[in-house]
Amino acid sequence: MAEKLELSRRWRLAPAPCPSLPHRRLGIQSRLVDSTAARLALRQRSSAQEGPAREPSLPVAVGVGSRASRPRPHRPCAGGRAAPAAAMRHLPYFCRGEVVRGFGRGSKELGIPTANFSEQVVESFPSDISTGIYYGWACVGNGDVHKMVLSIGWNPYYKNVKKSVETHIIHTFKEDFYGEILSIVIIGYIRPEKNFDSLDTLISAIQDDIEEANRKLDLPEHLKLKEDNFFRMPESKLVNGH
Repeated sequence: MAEKLELSRRWRLAPAPCPSLPHRRLGIQSRLVDSTAARLALRQRSSAQEGPAREPSLPVAVGVGSRASRPRPHRPCAGGRAAPAAAMRHLPYFCRGEVVRGFGRGSKELGIPTANFSEQVVESFPSDISTGIYYGWACVGNGDVHKMVLSIGWNPYYKNVKKSVETHIIHTFKEDFYGEILSIVIIGYIRPEKNFDSLDTLISAIQDDIEEANRKLDLPEHLKLKEDNFFRMPESKLVNGH
C-alpha cells in the first residue's frame, strides 16, 4: 500500500508535458499594411487545409517584406566575398508595384533595359538594406516568372540624387510594360554598387552580374521560390488586364 501511495504522489508531482513550440516565428522586416499581415496569416493557416487560400486584396506599391518561413539564400556572394549582414537579414524580400518611367538609360546607353519602381515602392524598402546588386525572380502581371538582376542605390556612375530600385529581367519582351504590375522576390546579393571609369567597364560589370545571377538562380533552393504563390495575383489587382 505504501508503494502505491508513493507512485501516486510521484504521478501528481510530475510536470505536464509542454506543447511543442515553433522554432521560428514568421518575420516581416518592412513597413506593412494590415491587409498584408492578414494575407500572410491566412496563407500560413491554409497550409494545413485542403485547397488554395483566398487572398485578401493587396494594395499596389507596397513592399511586402521578408518571410522567415521561406528558404534562406546562401550568404557568400560573387567572388567568394561575404555578403553584408544588412543585405542578408531581409532576404528573401517580396515586393510589387507599378512600373514607371525611369531615366531611359538602360536601353539607350547600356543595351540592358530596366524596369523602375516608383518612389513610394523604393521608400517601402527597409532603410538599412545594403545598396548594391542583387538577384532573384520577377514577374510582370500574371505572366511567366523570369530570372532578374536588381540594383538598389544611387548608381554612382550616373551620380543619381534619388535612390532607385531598377530591375533587369533576363528575358526579351516584345514591348514596354509601363503601368503594369511588377512582382519581384530578391533572393541573394552579388556585390556593392561602385563607380566605373567608363561606360564600357560599367556594361562589362553588369554583364558579369547577369551571368552570376543565371548561375545562382539555377540552384535548387532558389528554383523553389520561382513557384511561390506570391507571383499569382487576383485579376482585380492587375493593370490593363496583363
